[in-house]
Amino acid sequence: METNQGDETVLTTEVEVHPTSLHDEPSAIPGSIEEDKELLKYLEEEFSKRQAKLLKAQTTLNEQQSILQQAETRQETAHRLYTLSKNMMDQIKREGQLKSSQSGPRDESSRHGRSLSSMDQSRQALVDRTITTLKDAISELQAATSDLTIARRNVVTADAFLRYSHRSLRAVGYIKGFTKGFIDDEYSATLPTPQLPESVWRMIFAYVVAEDSLLPLEPRDRHQEWSFRCAPLALSHVSKEWRRITTSTPTLWVNVQVVFTTERRLRSALFHRLVGLSTGAPLNIIITLTTDISNVVNQLATAFTEDHRVHTIACQVSDDAAPSLRSLLDIIPATQNLYLRGLSIDAGPASNTVKLPTKHVMSATNISIYNILLERQPPFFLVPPPPWHLHTLRIDLVSLFRIDIGGTAPSLRRITITHPPTYNQIPPWYENAIGPNVENVAATELIVHPMSRAHLLPLVRYISRLKQVKRMEICGGSVQPIIGTMKDNIDSGQSVWLPALSELVISDYEQHGTELGLYIAKRLTTAQEGLKAETQSIQPLTKFTMNRCPNISADIVGLIEQHCKAGQELTKRTGADSEVVPPQSA
Repeated sequence: METNQGDETVLTTEVEVHPTSLHDEPSAIPGSIEEDKELLKYLEEEFSKRQAKLLKAQTTLNEQQSILQQAETRQETAHRLYTLSKNMMDQIKREGQLKSSQSGPRDESSRHGRSLSSMDQSRQALVDRTITTLKDAISELQAATSDLTIARRNVVTADAFLRYSHRSLRAVGYIKGFTKGFIDDEYSATLPTPQLPESVWRMIFAYVVAEDSLLPLEPRDRHQEWSFRCAPLALSHVSKEWRRITTSTPTLWVNVQVVFTTERRLRSALFHRLVGLSTGAPLNIIITLTTDISNVVNQLATAFTEDHRVHTIACQVSDDAAPSLRSLLDIIPATQNLYLRGLSIDAGPASNTVKLPTKHVMSATNISIYNILLERQPPFFLVPPPPWHLHTLRIDLVSLFRIDIGGTAPSLRRITITHPPTYNQIPPWYENAIGPNVENVAATELIVHPMSRAHLLPLVRYISRLKQVKRMEICGGSVQPIIGTMKDNIDSGQSVWLPALSELVISDYEQHGTELGLYIAKRLTTAQEGLKAETQSIQPLTKFTMNRCPNISADIVGLIEQHCKAGQELTKRTGADSEVVPPQSA
């Protein structure tokens, strides 16, 4: 339409308004879920049928096995009867009883003739019975053998059907379980999100993401993948509300999984995003390496800033990836807790080495080492000169001999020695290893886990050189060998091992405790003799604790407690509760 207003022409358009013709379509998911529930009922019925079929197959197999046992018994009986009959026939043949007593004519009217005839008749009757028995035995043996063959085939058939029933039941059970899980998940998705306070959601999410702080489990074979997840990332994809809560809670993102394997490789962009969402909260970096990552380390390095702090670094690394671990640790800020674990690493001379960056060694207060080759040949100086702050060291026995912590770790207070991994070949240096600077180790507490027999001699050799240990805890199979060698040492009159030891804890000790009691008594006597002679004294035991030691008698426990009380009195009387000065080592 055109309208004239002076010199101007105004163009107007007529708009035809139509009523709303669309409406919200109801979701078809609830109806589909109901249909799937009917399928689930059918699967449950089928599962019950196959369970009954499996039970019937088991019963049939038991019956066939019983029949087979009867057939075997019958065959053995028939074979014995056949053997007996054949032996009788062979004996008759050897004795010539098949021939007549007289080859010529016989006078039946005479007494001698009648006697010979009677003997021939008896002999013939015996031969006839033996032949009949032998024939019957052969027939029975043939029939029993045939039944045994059929019975064996029936058992094989029943066993095959039982195995098939097992597989069939598992197949239906898998389908039923998968269908039930699918229905439950889909049904849960149709429910409205409950209205809870943000603080409650944060507590729930914190519980869900807790497992992200654990190292992923190693796959059982090469066809499987590493099992790990990023729980907060999955939670943030559920709804807008959950995404807002998770992204505004830095503590949910502190567990960062760094996984580089042949099956999985962490994207650098995702790594930057995960580290960035923590916004200054102390991080736990969980590293799994089975492949070289030297080409991506620089891409990951820019994720960290000066504001980032690291609480724990947990590493598990294969031999192939060991050289690149140092490069990865270099880009991560210093940590308080360091855990290192080797994956399928054999302690051979060709294995790769792991060297720790100085900043982690200087800052960590707790270090755990298991199956990590720190250097090809000991000693390897794990740490730089002091000061540094290591308080607790947890390490397997073989790795312990490869590091030098004597005089380089003045803050070290506790050493926990664990059982080494199972090596294909024990390294040649290990048999005679003594460890570097053991006399200068500052640790005052020693915890020894159970050891196999092959590692007891190196373990005792290491313990014998420690000078500052005041408290020792021994567990399981390590108790008896260590106590026995310590008793032999103190009986020999040589320099007493562990001169500062005053507290002993044993756990899971299965012996009667005789050597233990004798060792504690001899140690008290030696301490008293050293005091009288005014020579270098040793510390007597003043405290003894035992856990799960049912075989130690009450009498021995009472004697040990008496000696500990005497040791306490001796310590108070002589002022020996101050630190015992160890002898100067060469």
